[in-house]
Amino acid sequence: MQELQSHRSYLNAFWYLQAYLIGLAAGLAGDRWSLGFIEETEQQVTHHLEGHLCRLPLADTKSRKIIAQMRIDEQRHGKTAAQAGARPLPKPIKF
Repeated sequence: MQELQSHRSYLNAFWYLQAYLIGLAAGLAGDRWSLGFIEETEQQVTHHLEGHLCRLPLADTKSRKIIAQMRIDEQRHGKTAAQAGARPLPKPIKF
């Protein structure tokens, strides 16, 4: 972030709390539901990263490589959760 002359989001504490609460709820619901949350989260993150790849300039190869690797990692995490028995989430929860 220093290289880009940027900073962390001012909402980091809010996002951390929200992620913690979702994880807590998923954990209380049981392993299969928890894995379902992981699988769905990774699918949404993958989609989000694909959007970034579409908007990044082709000449920014450094950023593109980082985002592409992140996308691969997230896809693998989701696949691992599915293989471990993730329960598909209902549409309202996915939203």
